[in-house]
Amino acid sequence: MNKINIYLFNLTNKYLIINFFIISIFIIFINFLELSRIIKEEDKSIFNFLYLSLLKYPSILNEIIPFATIIGVAFLIRNLINNNEFVSMRNLGYSVFDIFKPISISIFIMGIFFLLILNPLAVFMETKYDEKLDKRENSLNSIKISNNEMWIKNDVDSVNSSFINIKKIDLKKMEAKNIKILFINNSSNRFILAKEGKFLENIFLLKDVKYYDFNQEKYQNLESFNLIINFNKENIVNAISKYKLVPFYEYLNHSKTLSKFNLYSPEIGLYYLSEILKPLFIVVLAFVVIGFTGKFQRNENFFKVLFVAISIGFIIFLLKEIISKLTITLSINFFISYLIIFFIPLITGLYQIIKIENE
Repeated sequence: MNKINIYLFNLTNKYLIINFFIISIFIIFINFLELSRIIKEEDKSIFNFLYLSLLKYPSILNEIIPFATIIGVAFLIRNLINNNEFVSMRNLGYSVFDIFKPISISIFIMGIFFLLILNPLAVFMETKYDEKLDKRENSLNSIKISNNEMWIKNDVDSVNSSFINIKKIDLKKMEAKNIKILFINNSSNRFILAKEGKFLENIFLLKDVKYYDFNQEKYQNLESFNLIINFNKENIVNAISKYKLVPFYEYLNHSKTLSKFNLYSPEIGLYYLSEILKPLFIVVLAFVVIGFTGKFQRNENFFKVLFVAISIGFIIFLLKEIISKLTITLSINFFISYLIIFFIPLITGLYQIIKIENE
């Protein structure tokens, strides 16, 4: 990279960091207000507010990437135009595409960093955030998916608990097959194998059961066995369909698992694809912004630049929301939906930049 490219690369980093900081601080303030509404009275301390805000911060950063990129690039181009640097580069033979290259590299590297580092961190801290806010719903956090199996920790009381492993489940009928249950308490340890079972309110009705009591060295074949449980269908669905609390490297396995439990949908596929390709998408957003702001004149009104940047962000956000709703309603293939979301801004930005070049 020559000096001009290095200068543009570093300047882009500077504007992106500044905008991420300013926008995230503003959103954290809004989150403070929300916390003051939902947090319990006994937990309302400065330390608790700061701790919860820290847990939420990576998720906030991950959410504002597109908007912060749009604002940052808009003011970067405005700065180049006001200092006559944009015109000077054009006079040196640089096209708008040449100017965009180091800017796009900076944005893409930032996007990769957010995907590889911030995405898993945001998932981990968001989970802690949810646990901290709602300590009473322990059942939601005791239902896990691993290697296409469901694991449930069933705490009936402070003494009796069990671990349930299910290979296959039909959530519509609330019927399960290939079930293993390990009971743990101070007086005895027992193990159950069941071919099938059905969830009935707070009872898990097991059939064709093999019952092992390790303490008494006792083995029995039972036609049925009723297990008291502390969870219901809603708990299971909520626990395994929280697809946004899954790190990017688990998207494929989680999609397979959701498909196995009949919970996979085009909405989830579109979200996962959008997250994986977000580094490329924010480059396209920057491309659109340069297409609209590259025609500004020197000393252009500050609020005009801000209005254009916010308008671009709002229109693209509205486009994503409309396409997402249509994808869910009409069951459109999420690859097609994403191509529409990706190429409409790309073509728009290309058209605007070609206009600038021709002028």
